Amino acid sequence: MSQGMEGLLFIDGKFTEASDGGRFDVINPANEEVVGSVADATLKDVDAAVSAARRAFDETSWSHDRHFRRTCLLQLQEALRKEVQGFREIQTAEAGITTSALVTQVDGNINDISYDVDMIDSFGWETDFPIYERGGFRSYRRVRYEPYGVLGAITPWNAPFALNLWKSIPGLATGNTIVLKTAPDTPLAGVMLARVVQEQTDIPEGVFNVISSYDNAIAGDGLTADPRVDMYHFTGSVPVGQRIAERAAIGLRKVVLELGGKSANIVLDDADLDTAIPFSVRSCMSNAGQGCLKPTRMIAHASVYDEVLERLAANINSMVVGDPRDPKTDMGPIIRRAQVEKIAGFVDRARSDGARVVVGGKIPDVGGKGFWYEPTVVANVDENAEIAQNEVFGPVLVVIKYDGDDNEAVRIANNTRYGLSGYVQTRDTDRAFRIANRLRTGTVNIGRSMSMSVDTPFGGWGISGLGREHGEEGWREFLQSKTIASPA
Repeated sequence: MSQGMEGLLFIDGKFTEASDGGRFDVINPANEEVVGSVADATLKDVDAAVSAARRAFDETSWSHDRHFRRTCLLQLQEALRKEVQGFREIQTAEAGITTSALVTQVDGNINDISYDVDMIDSFGWETDFPIYERGGFRSYRRVRYEPYGVLGAITPWNAPFALNLWKSIPGLATGNTIVLKTAPDTPLAGVMLARVVQEQTDIPEGVFNVISSYDNAIAGDGLTADPRVDMYHFTGSVPVGQRIAERAAIGLRKVVLELGGKSANIVLDDADLDTAIPFSVRSCMSNAGQGCLKPTRMIAHASVYDEVLERLAANINSMVVGDPRDPKTDMGPIIRRAQVEKIAGFVDRARSDGARVVVGGKIPDVGGKGFWYEPTVVANVDENAEIAQNEVFGPVLVVIKYDGDDNEAVRIANNTRYGLSGYVQTRDTDRAFRIANRLRTGTVNIGRSMSMSVDTPFGGWGISGLGREHGEEGWREFLQSKTIASPA
């Protein structure tokens, strides 16, 4: 990373300090060391970023020159590949992401840019329809897709590099201009992305802007209050997503919201526990459980319940928790101390209410520094308990016993306000698909599989969100349609 740039805002093609000179520190969650000092955007800075994006959309060729956009995104992909090691190091330093996860978190998302580049060529930007007669008029029709305009992209801290790309790449590919607001815990990945855009691509000034702010309410509310922003694309908590939707309703701006999850993992009586349990533990505890798709609510049949708990404990006890830079580490730190306290509060209240902590359930001492919580399994949990109904966003797996048929398993799985993902463990493929079809979720994973991919839609039902990311369905979220009629 270039000296002096790591802590700057990127507005209208230039790196700059905050208008009032304010800064805040970025803390490494594994050792509490200061990773960098970052410019703390004011409302004036937000206004400048939106002004730049508005001008770039209205006055440059970006919105309609698809060939140029394709060229720029190929430049960006190649540059990110050259800079990949720097992004890996930043992800570990500011987010605590383990070395073992970086290939997926960083390299995989760089490779996925190819999908958006190809979509620029293959997408049906204009479609002509045959003659239609109505009211005495005979008309040809043409349906055309155009970008919304200025996109406010707001990303979380749990996978900053990936989420920055998930919003920025399709947003740029479809012709929008962007103000990317990064999470206060993890702003450096966004600043480094801006540096690559500035130094190694021909993306015009103002098309891509990045702001960071210690107080989410300042930059976030400033961005959502600006009527010049045409669309918001947010990943994060349900309360913040609801606030963005409320503020975007003024002016009826478009919103796409990917919010929380409390995904059920149904372990049926015929599940292959040799594969189901290691997969479930890895899926739940990776990234210290800090992910919306995690299967954090296991629903196990009574006939296998006790064995499931034994196997869960054995698998978790074999996990290596510690320095995320060590390739042998399975689970790294929690993002901040307040999040550790939140996780501990959920587990402590569940214990007080009669649940049994099978393994974990404590704040460990990992070298005397950093923010940590043990990978934890909580059993004897009622399906309506607080810890079974609310997203903990930490390495905590609750296990609910059921003693009925598949209908009972589905009922418990659907007993939630969330609907982001679901998991089914069984040896019977037909049975798995019957259950998957009944789960009220945006995605379902059967056995050792993962629904997340760049070419299929991802998003939630219920309070887990609005709209979709990825695939053609996710691409269309960044576009609005126009029908043009002409005399036949």
